[in-house]
Amino acid sequence: MHIKIKKTRIAEDGRFAQSKWWGSPDLPAEMDFPQIIDANGDAWDMTFICQINCADLREYNTPLPKEGLLLFFANIDFYLGYNEPEPSMEGVWDAQDVRVIYVAPEQFDTLEQKILIDADDNPIAIQCREIELEYSQEDSSGEYNKLFGSPDGMPWEDWDAPCEGWKVLLQVDSDEADDYNLQFMDEGIMYFLISPDDLSKADFSHVRGAMISM
Repeated sequence: MHIKIKKTRIAEDGRFAQSKWWGSPDLPAEMDFPQIIDANGDAWDMTFICQINCADLREYNTPLPKEGLLLFFANIDFYLGYNEPEPSMEGVWDAQDVRVIYVAPEQFDTLEQKILIDADDNPIAIQCREIELEYSQEDSSGEYNKLFGSPDGMPWEDWDAPCEGWKVLLQVDSDEADDYNLQFMDEGIMYFLISPDDLSKADFSHVRGAMISM
């Protein structure tokens, strides 16, 4: 089983608590934008990739909560063409390089859009894209963005420690458009991985990242 995520048209970024790709995340007002700390102790904002309103998946048989918002962040600025911060490369990533946040429906009243700006007060985020979700009971592979399913291009039998036996939560493909160029090394693929036990408990606090270069 997997759910293909198809980016559609560029949209206004005011899609409050809706499923979307890129843009700015909707987070509880008291929650800071996720960051990583580099080897020099400097803090860097992570890249917001997408958010999924779990209610959009309610009709499908998935292990995700039936309601709430699931947001995905990662240290991928380097793969978008920036020099810093230094990323993890092929294989399982450092624990701080990805973050998945679950916002329960009872927290929706506290949500606000977290907009990052540059020195000239211009938004930094890539333009928001609306998405369509396409469910498939087949566990087939395919190079595209998807929830769950088999990892594409995996050249080894299992993930490196500590992720042996872990499942794909989200697959992010190399991709480009007029306003961005995302290349994971040689048109590679990036994964958010979760342990089966954590997935069954809807615990997203230990999700790890991994990358395969194609």
